[in-house]
Amino acid sequence: MVEEATIHDYVGFLDKSLDHNEKIIRITKGMIDLFPFNEVHLFRYSPLGYVVEGIVKVNKDGVFYIGHMRDDIRNLPPIYNAIKKRKSIFISQCEFFEKYGCAYTNPNEKNEHLIVPINSNMNVIGYFVARECNKNFVCTEELLSTTTLYGKLVGKVIESNIEGQSISCLSKRETEVIQRISWGESIKEMSVSMGISEFTVKDYIKSVIKKLEVNNRVEAVAELLRRGLIS
Repeated sequence: MVEEATIHDYVGFLDKSLDHNEKIIRITKGMIDLFPFNEVHLFRYSPLGYVVEGIVKVNKDGVFYIGHMRDDIRNLPPIYNAIKKRKSIFISQCEFFEKYGCAYTNPNEKNEHLIVPINSNMNVIGYFVARECNKNFVCTEELLSTTTLYGKLVGKVIESNIEGQSISCLSKRETEVIQRISWGESIKEMSVSMGISEFTVKDYIKSVIKKLEVNNRVEAVAELLRRGLIS
């Protein structure tokens, strides 16, 4: 089983990647490089509207973009449970996936899944669905613990990627505010984490709404998620 020090070293290497897309792909591949799985889906999650959207799928055949996959997390109880607990959950031959989650299943394998939340501060911003386990696979408490750790560490990498980054007509700070809104942070939480006043946070939100020509912050988040400009 992989050591925690190895996971820290792997994530430390990821954090040195300059390109955002390359980071996302390497983060997803890490679930295969470090753990006994042969296919991994990466999804972004926003508590605003409980929206989940596919980003990439990685397996032995390569990297595939899955932006067409979109759902309400409340329609996916096993995954929603992992998000609420903020811990990895293993699902073995779950009837739910057979009935509702055909996008996750494969008729040629046992349909065992590991759900790994990706945490940033106090929020879950996405999750991995790892599947196609290696031969003689057994899920252990150690695996659940180390994959949970991996989700927390890569969450910090994704969060750090937005600092100093601007999107289109938005400033760097406006970009960071809208990203944090998508992660479910309150105005007070953003004020503390960004080291600015709550009034300044509100001004950034108003500016973003005006620049994007939308009606409110929810529409602003939805528009940038749709374009794939925030995670």
